[in-house]
Amino acid sequence: MKQTFLLDDFNKFKTLLNIKETPSITDINLLNKSKKYLKYAKFIPWIKLIAVLNSVWINNSTPDSDIDLFVITHKNTLWFVRIALTFFMQIFWLRKTHKKHAWRFCLSFFCTTQSMDFSDFAIENDIYLYFWIVHLKPILDIDNTFDSFINTQSWADFSDYENIINENKKSIIFKKSTNQKNYQLISILNKVLKSIFLPRSIAHCKKLWNPYWIIIHDNMLKFHNNDKRKEIKKEIFW
Repeated sequence: MKQTFLLDDFNKFKTLLNIKETPSITDINLLNKSKKYLKYAKFIPWIKLIAVLNSVWINNSTPDSDIDLFVITHKNTLWFVRIALTFFMQIFWLRKTHKKHAWRFCLSFFCTTQSMDFSDFAIENDIYLYFWIVHLKPILDIDNTFDSFINTQSWADFSDYENIINENKKSIIFKKSTNQKNYQLISILNKVLKSIFLPRSIAHCKKLWNPYWIIIHDNMLKFHNNDKRKEIKKEIFW
């Protein structure tokens, strides 16, 4: 049976995470900054979707908040897109660092179109992941990937919250269909970049005490090191 949640569950979730119905000036400014710079990411080939999440989507930003991004890429281009997007953020001083994180972009979650179904890492009664998806604010949407992403979730039924999903689609600033070429060349380059950067990612993962929430494979890079889904589930249902 697909996971879905009652309105009462949603209200408890909103209270626990301090989700606000109306965005503050800070929330609006962070979203506007995302739109201002991410519109240039459309020139990076093989990006299928870029969405903002976390403090921006819950309307709970502060002057110290960063801007978390969720990125979907074409198959076999994940490492190429990640490095290209990272380079773009670096040259414009936009990427989050250990010393500077306020109002900067955090590039910690990538997947390909082959791993859009999150059933492999969704937990039972995964209310956080469920509403994380519901509240995503897409900025770039290539080939209707956002709708495909929502519809691909075999573990969840979002029909009760389609109004929120549709409202968030209004944040899209760039949408088009593509017929990209030179895929074979990019695929080869992707393998080269993977051979260089994968060992670094694995080494970073091993430094963390309990990396069950970190995912590193050909079709997904998920580096969030503060996954509180189990704790949130316990707070709401136990």
